[in-house]
Amino acid sequence: MTNNADKEKWIKEALDSTQGIVRASPSPDLFKKITVELASRQFAKTRPLPVKQWAAAAILLLALNVGSVMYFASRHTKISESATVNPIAGAMEAESTYNY
Repeated sequence: MTNNADKEKWIKEALDSTQGIVRASPSPDLFKKITVELASRQFAKTRPLPVKQWAAAAILLLALNVGSVMYFASRHTKISESATVNPIAGAMEAESTYNY
């Protein structure tokens, strides 16, 4: 209970400490100074996007993906062909062992 009272006392002291403070105000010619400064500056033009680099990266990524799909597809067919060379092995692969 004293903790809550201490907290309330601290809040009241903090709020009371702001009494008599004068609000800050800018100088009268500040707006004019800012507009003159902005008007006198030369802004740099924006750089164009590196479209060629993005296109090259996209083509390279696409080529790598297509190459990996082709590699793993051919590798998968070679493995399945080598496993089914033996007719008994092919029959065993076709047999479902789900109910055993």
